[in-house]
Amino acid sequence: MTEKQYTHLFKPLKLKNAPEGLYPYPRYWMESKDLEGFNAHFSFGYFKEPAVCHPIEGMLVHPFDECLVFEGTDRSSILKLGGEVSIELGKEREEHVFTDPSVVLIPKGFPHGRVKIRRIDTHIAHYTIGLSPAYEAEAVPIKAGTSPTRGDKYSHLVKKMITYPDDDPNSGTGRVSIIGDDGVMRPGSMGVGPGNGDEVVWLYGKDLEGFELNFTWGFYSQCGKWHRGGEAHTHPEAEILVFVGDDPDDMDYLGAELELGMGEDYERHVFNTPTVAICPAGFPHLPLITRWCDKPYGFIVVCLSGGHASPWVEA
Repeated sequence: MTEKQYTHLFKPLKLKNAPEGLYPYPRYWMESKDLEGFNAHFSFGYFKEPAVCHPIEGMLVHPFDECLVFEGTDRSSILKLGGEVSIELGKEREEHVFTDPSVVLIPKGFPHGRVKIRRIDTHIAHYTIGLSPAYEAEAVPIKAGTSPTRGDKYSHLVKKMITYPDDDPNSGTGRVSIIGDDGVMRPGSMGVGPGNGDEVVWLYGKDLEGFELNFTWGFYSQCGKWHRGGEAHTHPEAEILVFVGDDPDDMDYLGAELELGMGEDYERHVFNTPTVAICPAGFPHLPLITRWCDKPYGFIVVCLSGGHASPWVEA
């Protein structure tokens, strides 16, 4: 059998211990060295019970921009978090509490403190995106006897996980026209392709205080091709495609089998375990096809640009 050219661009997701003091449980953790030079690091896990994380104690600063994403897993609505989360922001330790799926934006050099998963109704998906090849952090001391404060100085750093409308045709976000009034995209039922998402939310740099990033979260459960319009497309910037299962007690289980074409010859790769596919800048990829699905799964795009240009490759 001829060895495939792009096998190295598919990486199985494996549970690891995060850097000490960040999380009480193992989670997927991948840096640039694990992702064929993709210029960011990424982690993913589930919370099944109340916990403290990122960090477990004290406060941190990073020499890079970071997103902390908290998403619900209730298949009746992607807009349900299924719990309550708080985070301390800034040197004032301004505490923000939210009960909707949200992303917390951590600008480079910005002090942030303990995340508390205060209440769990259904398991919560939590992933992080750091805009640097590797994780780095410096501890920030907390003065003895001080407590978290309340305020809205940093409320702009906590964003709901919805797809925000964009009326500017020159913004470069590449937003599609399948956004519902509730800020949810439902591409699988709107003609994009039957295998595409049941419900998807997508945030861009314009929504992320100017971070050079766009990313998604979505529920997927149907079989078929994901896109119409061409066989393959490219992006000016690198992206990763992350496929995760929905069983927090068995994170090695994806519950589906997918086929992804890579390169100008649409070299086909098939996988049925949690996987990240790496697409370098300008690299043709697709078609993406869900071959079978026994259980709904999650899918995340992480693209290193504020917009998401996706030109089709001409045959």
